[in-house]
Amino acid sequence: MLEKLLKQKKIFNFLVCGLITAIFNIAMIYVFIELWNFKTPSLENFANLAAIEISLIFTFFVYKKWVWSKSKWQFKEIVFVEIPLFHMSALLTIVSRSFILFPIINWLGIHYILNTLIGIGLGSIINYIACEKIVFKSNK
Repeated sequence: MLEKLLKQKKIFNFLVCGLITAIFNIAMIYVFIELWNFKTPSLENFANLAAIEISLIFTFFVYKKWVWSKSKWQFKEIVFVEIPLFHMSALLTIVSRSFILFPIINWLGIHYILNTLIGIGLGSIINYIACEKIVFKSNK
């Protein structure tokens, strides 16, 4: 019973932190484009990449602190194992959404907004499982 409650709390924290980090990502791209005036196509593309990378690092630490809070805080483990694994987890999510899920759902004729929402939901599941089983596994 306690284990089930703890798992539900972890999933709730994951979802709340995901919302916070999504807002952070939007804020980062806004800062680059609107405040720092990155308004050419090349600079907007750079802003997008920079915002994604900064947001990934931010997300990693938010998840480590509030979702997988029992994990150890060892510098070498974080820098050389967990952050690279977290990036691979994000890449897995992006690839599965962009090259598998979105085209299939699009082929089925589902509206792109609903397609995107489905992708976010399934991407969150993939991300959670990858973090639980791979990224923070070594700290259990």
